[in-house]
Amino acid sequence: MLQAVRSQPAVEVFRMKDVESVSKSAFLSAMRQAASPVCVVTTVVDGQRMALTISSFLSVSAEPPLVSVCINRNSRLCEALSGAGSFGVHLLAHDQAHVADTFAGRPRSGEPYDFGCVEWIDQGDGHEPEMCGVSLSAECALVSATDAGTHRLFIGEVKRLSTHERRPLLYWNRFYGFPTHPADGDAPS
Repeated sequence: MLQAVRSQPAVEVFRMKDVESVSKSAFLSAMRQAASPVCVVTTVVDGQRMALTISSFLSVSAEPPLVSVCINRNSRLCEALSGAGSFGVHLLAHDQAHVADTFAGRPRSGEPYDFGCVEWIDQGDGHEPEMCGVSLSAECALVSATDAGTHRLFIGEVKRLSTHERRPLLYWNRFYGFPTHPADGDAPS
């Protein structure tokens, strides 16, 4: 089911041999300073819908249109995506922190992973439903998966894309927030 995106010449990786690695706690503390988009990744396996909130989404290529998501290998969604042929990525809007919490397994109210916490638009058989109210929604065909430490990096080719003029939800230093824009009149000076 998985295939390489393109054949690439081998790349030699050099490692600093006599330098100690950064500790896990120092790394996690430092990474809190990187603002990340908050997304919900969805897929369907054997008729069962699954979803998980992530903060590791990025564009990879415009030609072909590729995006990546990174998921902990201990997650049920990781196993599901590995066997699925497609997945959805929904970049949450600034007012959807409750959706992020629900699909992170810690809802403010209701049940964890409850798809009823937000409206969905059915795209027909064989297609990922689109989450309503988001900044961006993409349906992707899985093209590769690579293990990297505790996580698996999935690359998908974007087959359908919807964008909306909504501020994205960001995660920074354990808090949700959203960007300002100079046109808003409330941008920092």
